[in-house]
Amino acid sequence: MDTPLNDGLAALEGSTALEIAERSVGNLLKTPWVSVDDVVASVLFLASDDARFITGSGLVLDAGLLTR
Repeated sequence: MDTPLNDGLAALEGSTALEIAERSVGNLLKTPWVSVDDVVASVLFLASDDARFITGSGLVLDAGLLTR
């Protein structure tokens, strides 16, 4: 997930957050990070009436990383 924590990690490594993301490739989607907005949209969906029949399920937001 793209958070300021990545910037601190990158600074410790002497690289950039984007370089860290590129080293962590494996996502099926062409995106280096899942964004905070993606998580917010998912939470809003789960809290809405549109998700009223979803129970006891885990929602994986990883841009396809676990499918590899």
